[in-house]
Formats: sequence, structure tokens, C-alpha cells
Amino acid sequence: AGRAAPPAPPPQSGSVELISGDLGSKTPSLDNIKGKWSQAFKLLGNAATVTAEYDRAENDKFLKSASLSGAVDKIKYELASSFGGGPLEATLETSTEDGTTIEVEAEVDGLSSRVTRVTGTRTLSVNERECDLELSHTLGDNESKLRLSTMLGSGLRAVGLLSSKGGGKGGLDHSLTYELEYDTQLTEGRTLSAKVSPRDGTGEVEYEDSATIDATIAATFPLGGAPKVTAKRAFSF
Repeated sequence: AGRAAPPAPPPQSGSVELISGDLGSKTPSLDNIKGKWSQAFKLLGNAATVTAEYDRAENDKFLKSASLSGAVDKIKYELASSFGGGPLEATLETSTEDGTTIEVEAEVDGLSSRVTRVTGTRTLSVNERECDLELSHTLGDNESKLRLSTMLGSGLRAVGLLSSKGGGKGGLDHSLTYELEYDTQLTEGRTLSAKVSPRDGTGEVEYEDSATIDATIAATFPLGGAPKVTAKRAFSF
């Protein structure tokens, strides 16, 4: 079956998030401020939501982006505009009877528009094991990707990615990568997650704690890199 429709948003909601720098540094400070506001309303008889986002790290003087999203019959849509410049981004999504979700991304610049990416996702059963399949194609650089992931048990997931790029006189460039993902809840409000690429030995382990204090503490440990500890506090209104 396709993904369940998200619950209807409240008529109006907002949030502000304060994010610290590395608490292990000599001078820890406030690193970023993010904000989000949304308003639900009716557009031509259908539910729609307008959303505005602020990110001080990207634009400290104005909004980062604004978007309009909703659904008409079985088609979900989103129109997003970045105030940092660039064309209007449009996304259409629908699900077929066999449970396949199809998403089309496009750019609208003035009177011209072009499709930039097409994606199809579906959950399959392979040898009695449930697998998530995603096939995408980016038109600009002619790149196709096939992503297959499956749960191995006890919070461990295996992910494989086959990509093909190029074509024409230059020929095709193929690559195959795979990684292992782990995610578990240690206790209420405390989680441990990890991503590791066995091929090149890269990866990261992250511990999150939202139970000890009235904030979320995140400790990240890159393999071969320096650990980092940050804190964030969110306020909803």
C-alpha cells in the first residue's frame, strides 16, 4: 500500500529552535537560530498550507524560504521559493494502485519550466524480507540511482546504492556503494544511531539525549574525526 496521508495540520503553528556551537570548544556560543511558521487554509475548496522558514546561518536579515503545499484528489503538490535566489521549485507526488509512489520535481523560472528529477519508490518482498526500493533519474546531469534498503534485524539496516552518470561520447560512469545503518532507543528520550561505509571505513555515530535536561544534547563521533557536542532547544507556539 502507498504511504498514508499525513494528518491535517493545525490552522496555525510555529516553532523557534536555538542551536549551540560545539560545547567542547573553549568558547561555546549560540551557533544558529531557526524558525518555522505555517498556516492552513482552503484553496479552491481543498486544504492547503503556507509555510515560511527562517535560518540565521543562511540569511540573518530575512526569511530563508516560503512554500505552498496541499493535495488535489490523489496528487500532492508543493511550490517552494528560496529568498536566496533561484527559480521556483515545484514538486508533484502521487501513488499508483500497486503501492508505487511517483514524485516529479521541476523548476519554474518566469514563463519557462523544466523537469529536473523523477523518483519512484516502492516496498517489495524479496525472499520473505521486506525491502524499500527507490529509483530516481536527474535530468540535468543524466544521473540515475537505484537505492535498495532492508532491515537485517535489531535496528540494523543495510543500504545499497547503484548510480550511473553521463552517456553520449563520454560513456557512462557506474558506481556501487553500500553502508550499514543502526538506530535504537536506549531509554525514553535517549537514542543511538550510526552510519558506516565498510568499503572506505567512513561513518559517524550519534547519541541524542532529550531526557536529562530541558533541551536536546547531540554528541557526534565521526570515524577518524573529532567528536562534537551540541545542544538545541525548541519552542512551539
